[in-house]
Amino acid sequence: MRNALPAVTLACAGLAALNAAPAAAHVVVGNRVFPVTLTFDDPGVGDEATLPQFVYPPAPTGQNLYQFEWEYDKTITPTTAVIYNQGWDILQQQGMKTHTGLENAVLTGKWQAITFPRSETVVSLGVMEEFAGSAATQSIGGDETGATLPTFYFGQGLGPLPIGLLRPLAITGELSYSIPNHRLNSTGDNGGQPFFWAGGLSLQYSIPYLQSQVKNIGLPDFFGRMIPLVELDWFSPAAGPAPGLPETLTVAPGVIYMGDTYQVGLEALIPANSAAGSHIGAILQVHFFFDDMFPNTLGKPLFQ
Repeated sequence: MRNALPAVTLACAGLAALNAAPAAAHVVVGNRVFPVTLTFDDPGVGDEATLPQFVYPPAPTGQNLYQFEWEYDKTITPTTAVIYNQGWDILQQQGMKTHTGLENAVLTGKWQAITFPRSETVVSLGVMEEFAGSAATQSIGGDETGATLPTFYFGQGLGPLPIGLLRPLAITGELSYSIPNHRLNSTGDNGGQPFFWAGGLSLQYSIPYLQSQVKNIGLPDFFGRMIPLVELDWFSPAAGPAPGLPETLTVAPGVIYMGDTYQVGLEALIPANSAAGSHIGAILQVHFFFDDMFPNTLGKPLFQ
């Protein structure tokens, strides 16, 4: 369920691919399984963990950032969950010493509000809370103060439509509005954050769905578990002062391999505008499904 919330400073320097990235549960809705997306959260809840996620973002010229991230999702009831995201970053800047530190911790409460199995539709609502960072967090581009982000999630499969071999397609998305705990001033030097929008969309083609629900084309098991996809990740300042913070857009094409109790995903991070970075990055995620691994203990809700 994401990837950790990005530091606004680095996001505006070209790291939009990391917005609210918490990575999340595989969500089963009727015949559709929505996998964990890599740059933003998926549309449902589950018991799972990302261990680890490695991100090499498309940073500005003269800068390299390496992020080692983790996530834990715990269901409270079958339709609600609490999600914890954080990571350890290494920031290298030309002519400066290397900085390391923990990212801002992010805690999310999430409610899977609507689930329509026949139409392969799922909608969730959540609130993310980013906590203030330490001096080490700020040295790697983290935020000095925190923020609260009401968030909307959705997933829609195209399986019910009469579109033949396009039925395995699905769309998922996330949209957040960040309300800073300490507002940025007009000169950008008071340690605050701006109000901003952050969002993501994914277009997925599920080969497991193709094989089981549309037409079995006889692929070997390894290739039959693949889900090619492309993700779009977007950041834009909203109301109020946001000096020097441009809109950014990142495109992330890749593939997910769905195992029985885990998934592995790999995507390129391609800046779609100059503000999003100066080079192509990458993201690699290993994600475990505790609800499949430990269905009677760690993988079940606290309250049924």
